[in-house]
Parts: sequence; C-alpha cells; structure tokens
Amino acid sequence: MCGIIGYTGSGQDVSEVLMTGLSGLEYRGYDSAGVAVANSSLSVHKRQGEVSALEEALPEGDLNGRAGIGHTRWSTHGPPTDSNAHPHTDCESRVAVVHNGIIENYQELHTDLEAADHTFDSETDSEVVPHLIESARADGASREEAFQHAVGKLEGSYAVAAVFDGSETVYVARNESPLVLGIGDDGYYLASDVPAFIEYTDRVVYLEDGQFARINPSGIVVTDKRGAVVETAVETVEWDPEDAGKSGHDHYMLKEIHEQPTAIRKCLRERVSEFDGTVTVEEIAELDCDGPVQFVACGTSYHAALYGARLLRERGIEAQCFLASEYDADTIPISAETLVVGVTQSGETADTMSALRAANRLVQ
Repeated sequence: MCGIIGYTGSGQDVSEVLMTGLSGLEYRGYDSAGVAVANSSLSVHKRQGEVSALEEALPEGDLNGRAGIGHTRWSTHGPPTDSNAHPHTDCESRVAVVHNGIIENYQELHTDLEAADHTFDSETDSEVVPHLIESARADGASREEAFQHAVGKLEGSYAVAAVFDGSETVYVARNESPLVLGIGDDGYYLASDVPAFIEYTDRVVYLEDGQFARINPSGIVVTDKRGAVVETAVETVEWDPEDAGKSGHDHYMLKEIHEQPTAIRKCLRERVSEFDGTVTVEEIAELDCDGPVQFVACGTSYHAALYGARLLRERGIEAQCFLASEYDADTIPISAETLVVGVTQSGETADTMSALRAANRLVQ
C-alpha cells in the first residue's frame, strides 16, 4: 500500500513534517520514498529503499518552503528504483505529483503525451499526471484548472496530490483511494491515513470519492467535480499518537507479533467459557437484521468473515461469505434487504471496496 503525506503552513518545518509523516506510514509497506518541497522552484528528492535512505540523501538547508508532499511507493508499474519513486515531475520540473492507485488508461495517455513531445523518466503510470497538468498549463489553464483537467482524464483509482513552484498551495483529489485532511493550529495536512500527521493534530476531514481539495496556509476548500464548494464535517480522532508508533520495536511487524497475546486476550475476555467450550458474542443478539447477510473479504479478513457468518447462522440468520475478488453482484442473489458487510484490516483493500461498490450500485 502506497502512502501520501502533505503539508502547507508556517508553523512547522515542511521537510520535518514530511519525513515524520513518511515514517508514520511505514507500516503500510513500501520499497521507495520521496519528497517535494515548493518554493520559487521545486526541490525533489527520492530514493529506492527505506525512509532512512531518503533521509540520509537529503541535502542540508535545501528544503526550505511552505508547502510539500511526500510518498512511500509499493511497486506496481516498474521495479523499485530512484527514477520510479514518487514524486514525479513534468518536463520543466514546475509541478510535482504523488499518486496512489492504478491509472487504467495510462498507456493511452502516455502515448498521446509522447506524441506531443513530452519526455518521461520513469516506467510508472503515475508520471502521466504531471505531464497532463503541464499540457493544460501550456494551454492557459490556471494551476487549479490544470490539476482538475488532468484528474478528469484519469480512469481507475487514485489519490493524487500536487504542488507547484512559486506556490504554497497543495491540490488533492481522490477516487476509490483514501485521503484524509488534517486541520492544525498553524497549518494543514493531508495523508493516506491519520498516523502520518497524528502527532500534529487530531482534527480531520475525510474526502469522499470525486472530491477535490485546495489546501493553503489560509485553509481548506473542498469541491465536487463541478467545482461547487462542499461543506465538510470536522471529526476528532480519539486515539493516542503512541498507538500509531512502533512502541519501541524496530519494525511494525515485530510490534504486531508482540501485541498478539494482548489482542487475543481482549478479544476473548468474557466471551469464552472454558467449562463448556462455547463462545458468546452478546452483540449479535442486538443486531436488527434477519438476513440475508453477505460477508466479502480477502486473506485473513476472509477467515474472520467465515467465522462471523458461522456465528450468525448458529443464531438463525442466513449468512454467507465470499472472497471479494470473486464476488459478482450481477450473478450472486442480492436484494434491497441483503446486508453486505466488507471485512478489511486496512479499510482500503481494493477488491473488498470494489465488491461493496458493486453491491451498492445494484440495489440503488
């Protein structure tokens, strides 16, 4: 899972926020990392390997600015190399872009841009975005117009963030890939997930599919695809920043391994009878649902869903479990009364989210 971090404001050192954010996203898995800071020009630095390798490669005093974006990449298009790492820039290095997701029509866009004399430095699908922005700017579009024009050309899933030289504004958009905004006392943040900026603020706004946001030191403006301003709800994250850290372990994997005994005890407490070997989940009795219920999940989440379906059936509720990658709402019996439950550890498993969207479209 790739990770995005961004910041604009005067209260924090941009490069420090970006590097802290990238460290907070390491749990997602990645093979390269990079940052871009906007000033009169763009400072872009990226490296294959861990965030520590990027940190060692950063020149001292070269990342002054009031806006920036960073990225941890998990390779899809092209191997893990410095050139394939994000951020990506246009031919003139005047806009830098980070992207999560898959651009399904990138090959067509790439071919058209090459025919228009754009030069590419990577093997990624993501690099078409800054060149689309550059092309729109050459036609007279403003920064925001060019960003929206480029995003409008994309087919597939994306969370995109862009910064321009000479600007302290960050432009973002999302479709089927998560983005959350953070509201600080002296700046504004954006990220794939809250742990990237939780030590700076606990006030967040979750972007919805199809929404754009313009973020600068003065505030956040969220719009829909038509450009209409969208009223957003500010939520408060109710957990401690320490919960998102490594708790003294060298790696997140080690942390998860050592937390398993405590997690299992909390899960089973007051639910398992050692005398008769039964499991009691009182919450099921409170469900206002007679079925049918369909669980969709992948991997270990699928195993959890299998057990959940069994518990429901034992209580007389019709329940089934499906692998999300094989869930076909067009052939699986589903009606307006069907409860479809997605089970995902990360909250953004692509196949699971796709299955939920398919089910939702069918019953609307």
